[in-house]
Amino acid sequence: MDVTQPDRGPIGAPWLVFMFMLPAHRASQRVNVWRKLRRFGTLPWKKSAHILPNNHANLERFQWLAAEVRKYKGEPSILKVTRIEGTSDEQIIAMFNDARSREYALLVRDLRLALRDAASRSKLQLRRAFTRLNQRLREIAEIDTFGCPEKKKADFLLKEVEARLQAEERPSRSIKKNQKGFTGRGWMTRPRPGVDRVSSAWLIRNFIDPEARFIFSGDPQAHEGAIRFDMFEGEFTHVGDDCTFETLLKRFDLRDRQLRLIAQLVHDADMGDNNFGHAEGKGVDLILRGWCKSDWPDSEILKRGFDLFDALYLTVESERRSMAAEGRGQRNRGS
Repeated sequence: MDVTQPDRGPIGAPWLVFMFMLPAHRASQRVNVWRKLRRFGTLPWKKSAHILPNNHANLERFQWLAAEVRKYKGEPSILKVTRIEGTSDEQIIAMFNDARSREYALLVRDLRLALRDAASRSKLQLRRAFTRLNQRLREIAEIDTFGCPEKKKADFLLKEVEARLQAEERPSRSIKKNQKGFTGRGWMTRPRPGVDRVSSAWLIRNFIDPEARFIFSGDPQAHEGAIRFDMFEGEFTHVGDDCTFETLLKRFDLRDRQLRLIAQLVHDADMGDNNFGHAEGKGVDLILRGWCKSDWPDSEILKRGFDLFDALYLTVESERRSMAAEGRGQRNRGS
């Protein structure tokens, strides 16, 4: 078994111990502290202490929690412990792995349920399930200091859920007549993609060319045969008052309601004219601008941008359904 050894901290003590006392009337605050300790992945010890491996991240977590306890008029203590009498480091590591193993087991159970029910779920439901389960896996992995072997099962099943999701999504996006000749192609745009280029690439991959390969170059003639978008002399770029995302929607006759709403958001963010009144587009634009200033490669910016627009698509769909349901309710009350 591969074991990831913890950062031993500044003085080499392998363990941090957190203890606290709160006044009896602070019951709700006590529950809040316990919940945070659980979220940190602490090992409860003799019902009065909580252990974590000694590293800088865990020390900072305990320090912030101690400040919170003091705010509640309580008494916190943080100890750096070299040895716990009667228990070896190996035994404590095994206890941590047992705790993570139980958490992975619950996740594995839910992953198997998601796979079992995949055929009866809508694409939106399956994507929501994948997003939720993926988040749970990340949260457990973050506190899995010692490399619990049960993580491999969860990783494998999550990939199965993702593969099922992709299989559900791709067939429904059938190729229209005006998409022939635009599948399995290389799509080129300028480096350091911003809101219009990232959203357009997301649109291409998800609704036009599922096998699209993306190339980044400032020279429009650099890659012969590549389809150029959002760049000078590109096949798909700004037309009149339309940004590239809007151009693609119109050229490929994509009539999805969520896409039209996202197009308005992208337009306001990219064109800066507030034509549709979507101020939140500026926030999306600022996120992508920040990523472009990082040292991430263009492919990583695109990957993270795809996650961002996946989430926007789901949010728009959820809000649309909620508004439709509210409208039906109002009509029913009116009748």
